[in-house]
Amino acid sequence: MINLIFDIDDTVYDQLKPFENAFKATFGKADHLKIENLYIKSRFYSDEVYHKVVGGEMPKAEMHVYRITQALSDFDYQITKKEAEAFQHAYEQNQRKIELSPGIKEILTWAKKKNITMGIITNGPKDHQQHKINDLQINEWIPAEHTFISGGVGIEKPDKKIFELVEEQVGIKSAEAYYIGDSFENDVIGSKSAGWKSIWLNRRQHIQPNNAAYQPDYCIKNEQELAALLRDLL
Repeated sequence: MINLIFDIDDTVYDQLKPFENAFKATFGKADHLKIENLYIKSRFYSDEVYHKVVGGEMPKAEMHVYRITQALSDFDYQITKKEAEAFQHAYEQNQRKIELSPGIKEILTWAKKKNITMGIITNGPKDHQQHKINDLQINEWIPAEHTFISGGVGIEKPDKKIFELVEEQVGIKSAEAYYIGDSFENDVIGSKSAGWKSIWLNRRQHIQPNNAAYQPDYCIKNEQELAALLRDLL
């Protein structure tokens, strides 16, 4: 028996698309920039200060300005605070247009037909992440009571306690739980520390740390590889 628990951002949908559309709307074309590399840098700087936002040390709006300003600075592209705020506004608008990737939709449909227990664990503010879940219409496949948002439960990945909370409330065993996510630190380390199996969806082809305390059980690049893996596991 397998149970599938999913991350949200850059796992069940491609987070690069709203980022790219927001960048074009705010700054126009920037041929010398590879948007995917910029996006990866932005996520790096966001993760760097996320604990400060959670701890109340940094306002969320300040983090938004910081991550895009620092990311662009790494590519020798300087922007004003006003431009950073305009980008964030466009980014939030485009995030309300997100859709499940077709491959993930097929996997969810297949898993539901197989009566596989599914759930969600995602980091972020409760209302913000719930809006994404609603926009993605993911509760057509995954029950709302199987949805766990760090801002709502007071525990965030990679803390193993959020995975243990899911075990208890969904009624699954760690040995049969597979967590699918894009973040090595939050998703791989977090799930493995709780005794789960880890499926690392490495869309952005990050280098796998060899000296980490844990390693993923499976590393895949896209939804097609994920679908093939899950069929083999079942």
